Amino acid sequence: MERQFIIIGAGMGVPEELTAQARAAMCAADVVLAPKRIADSLSGICPITAVGITEMGEHAIACGVQTVALLMSGDTGFFSLTNRLQTSLRLHGEVHILAGLSSMQYLCAKCGVPYDDAHILSLHGREGSILGAVSYHKKVFVLTGGQHTAQSICRDLDVAGLSEVQVILGENLGATDEKILAGTAHELAAQPTSDLAVLLIQNPQAADARESLRDDRFIRGRVPMTKQEVRWAAVNLLDIKPTDIVYDIGAGTGSVSVELARHAEHGLVYAIEQKEEGLELIAQNRTALGAFNVIPVSGYAPKIFPELPIPDAAFIGGSSGELPEILTLLKRVNPSIRVCISAIALETMGLALECMKKLGYANLEVCQISAARGRMVASYTMMTANNPVFLLSAGGKSNDV
Repeated sequence: MERQFIIIGAGMGVPEELTAQARAAMCAADVVLAPKRIADSLSGICPITAVGITEMGEHAIACGVQTVALLMSGDTGFFSLTNRLQTSLRLHGEVHILAGLSSMQYLCAKCGVPYDDAHILSLHGREGSILGAVSYHKKVFVLTGGQHTAQSICRDLDVAGLSEVQVILGENLGATDEKILAGTAHELAAQPTSDLAVLLIQNPQAADARESLRDDRFIRGRVPMTKQEVRWAAVNLLDIKPTDIVYDIGAGTGSVSVELARHAEHGLVYAIEQKEEGLELIAQNRTALGAFNVIPVSGYAPKIFPELPIPDAAFIGGSSGELPEILTLLKRVNPSIRVCISAIALETMGLALECMKKLGYANLEVCQISAARGRMVASYTMMTANNPVFLLSAGGKSNDV
């Protein structure tokens, strides 16, 4: 008879939150394994061996008994190690999975808030930023952990301009010292928290990331702005991933930055601009259009690069004569970086093409955007041409590899 491994969602890790099915499986197992916190809390139900979470699979296989129960905190399908665990266990027997109560279900039920429309994000031991998720979703549930504590996340929201979003903090859920607090991001940024904390963040003013942003949505000033047809093409040529770190070099009004930020939903866009008027416009546009994962950066490219995270992609709308140096340093810090350059003059296009070839940028493409827009003259629609623009895109891994 094959060995039986039963992975059980232990909910909040307290007896009252266990399902009847979970209790029965625990009592019927020959050995029950659990992380220490859960083992201590549930030891009154049956004997439980405390094991490190990353060592549970090895212990389950090595113990040699017929039936082993493995307790996981929360629900087995909610940011759990269950999937990795069951892959190794299936080589040694049958694996059964019993669902448990997740921290999201528990907190939302306690607060009377539905979660069927929530955007779910885990920053527990992971890289990433909360700013985009809160910018583009009215309700975000966050698992915290590691360097991303509940307090640091609220502090990030506060600093970014999302001070007034409403936050519900759940700490040590289900335990005797459970704490549930509600307030603004600014208020909870001053609240120390434990490692076992989750957040429910509500932003009624969240922007719709799927909405097309036309030129008239941006505050212009006297700073040149990349026109909408060029902006849309350039952003798509960059093939932005949700977690990307992106540079917008020579950001101007920030129009391209805002478009990029909507694609890099869990990443950040660094809008690099040297002119004060441009930086003011970037700040105004990111606030007006709800793109709080755009970070205005005052500085000169490429001198400012060492102060910023390594980018996955970069748009170059202005280089102040430093294009060869910019392309060289971008390729050096990330050999697979994806780059798109906007050029109006033939000389700029020729220089960019020469540099990208010399530096070995893969997948090089050149296109020209020539757009014309209709305007009313008396009762007629007349077409007015915008200046043609060259877009040079390259980078990523070579197709030859």
